[in-house]
Amino acid sequence: MELVNLLFGRFFMNTLVFILLLVSCTDDFNSCYSNNKMVKIYPTAQACEQAMIPSTKKFASYGQQIFAQCTNIEANLHQQQVQLIWSVTNRGNFLLTSQNMHDKISNPHDADIFSPHPHP
Repeated sequence: MELVNLLFGRFFMNTLVFILLLVSCTDDFNSCYSNNKMVKIYPTAQACEQAMIPSTKKFASYGQQIFAQCTNIEANLHQQQVQLIWSVTNRGNFLLTSQNMHDKISNPHDADIFSPHPHP
């Protein structure tokens, strides 16, 4: 499991914000990578989903396989820290969980809601 920590203020009027996470992997999924430059925040699910394909193309040089997934976070605090916990299985399944650092439980985000988009 890998972690990406985000600290953001209340940029949007919505109670939810949508975070796009990109992860770059080798073809065999033995080595995967992400950092804060591979994370973007959007005000709506539609804006996040529309950014997936252009974002995967932008980061395609980082590795052979690029995964992209949008996840929603409650933005009910004036400033908050969010931890994204992700992993890629050896079969290429991309798993993402988010946790508000003020909460004690994590919120798993199923691919049924926002599907990961591998990009060869």
